[in-house]
Amino acid sequence: MPKLRTRRSAKVRGPVTVLDVARDAEVAVGTVSRVINGHPSVAEPVRRRVLGAVERLGYVRIRARKPPRARQPSAGQVAVVCFGMEDTLVHIPVVSAALQGIERALSDRGRSLLLANIPRGDRIPAFLEDPAVAGVILKGPNQGLLPPPEASPLVRRLYSLPLVWLMGQLPNARGDHCNFDPEKAGALAAAHLAELGHQRIGFLDPKPGQVQFERIKRGFLHALAERGLACRLFESEPGRSLAWPLPAITDQNKVAVLLARWRALPPAARPTALFAPSDRTAVQVYTELERGGLKVGRDVSLISCNNETSLVMGLTPALTTIDIHPALVGRCAVEQLLSRAAAGPSGPSVQVQVEPSLVVRGSVARLA
Repeated sequence: MPKLRTRRSAKVRGPVTVLDVARDAEVAVGTVSRVINGHPSVAEPVRRRVLGAVERLGYVRIRARKPPRARQPSAGQVAVVCFGMEDTLVHIPVVSAALQGIERALSDRGRSLLLANIPRGDRIPAFLEDPAVAGVILKGPNQGLLPPPEASPLVRRLYSLPLVWLMGQLPNARGDHCNFDPEKAGALAAAHLAELGHQRIGFLDPKPGQVQFERIKRGFLHALAERGLACRLFESEPGRSLAWPLPAITDQNKVAVLLARWRALPPAARPTALFAPSDRTAVQVYTELERGGLKVGRDVSLISCNNETSLVMGLTPALTTIDIHPALVGRCAVEQLLSRAAAGPSGPSVQVQVEPSLVVRGSVARLA
C-alpha cells in the first residue's frame, strides 16, 4: 500500500467512465456531467446523443453500482475543473485514473461530481455559482504562472471556494495540493539505474519549466549525486511565451532533437541509460530510436514515470517505470477538499503526497 505524507506549507476496457461517454458522444466531459446530473442547460439533441452513448456503452454511475444500503447519501457536490490545457488532457491515462479515483471517493460519500474542461480558462462554469457545490478540485497547466485573480474571472471565482490542486500546482497558485512525491519518484529511478551498474546517465526533458518534471529532476539529480554519479541533461529550449491552451502531448520532434544530441556524443561519453519523466515521452523515445535502427534495452536503457499501463503495454521490451498511484491521489484530493471545506479557508496550505513505487520490467539492462 503506498504511503501518504501530509506536510503543511506557508470498446471500452474496464468500467465505463464519463470520459468514455464523452468520447463516444463527441461532446465535452462537462456536457456529459451536466446531462447525467440533470442540469437543464443542455440542448435536447445533445442530451439525446449523450444518453444514447450511455445506453450503448452500458455506463452506470458509480454511485448506482453499490448496494443501496452501503451508505447514506450526504448533501453537497464537488466540482472538478480542468483548464489551460487542450481537451486531450482529460483523456491522458494518468489524468483519467485520477478522475476515476475522485469519482469513486465521492460516490462512497454520497456526493455527485460536476466536471468542466475549460481549455482557454476564459469562462466560469455555471455550476460554480451553485451554493450546493462544496468545493473544487483543479487540474491546470504545469507550466508558466497562474494569472492573478484581478486579471482572470475564473481564478477569482475559484479562489472564493475551498479548493485543492491535483497533480501539479503552479508556484504562484494558492490552495492545498494533492500529488505523488515527485522527488521520491526521481530518487527511485536514480537508485534503480545505479543498482544495475549504469554510471553514464541522462535526463530527457522536452518540457523545461514543467513543475512536475522539474521536481522529478531535482530528486533524480540529488539521488545520483549522493552516489557520486553525474547526469547529462538533454533539455529542449524554453518557449518564448506560453498561451492557453497548452498542448497536453509533447511534440514528437522535440524528443527527436534531444535523442539526436544523445546519439551525436562519442560512444565513450554517451549515457547508457536515460530517464524520461513521463511514460508518454518514453513511448516517443521508443518510436524515435526504432526509426534510427536502435533498440531500448540493447542500445540504451530507459526508465520512465507514471505507469500508464494502457499507454505502454505494447512496448518491447516492457517499460520500467514509476507507479505514481493516480487513483489514490484522486481519492486523497477528495478527502482533503472535504476537510478544507469543513475547516474553512483559514490556516496554512496542505500538501498531501502519495509515495510512488518502482515497477521493474525489461527496459533497463544490467551492466557488467
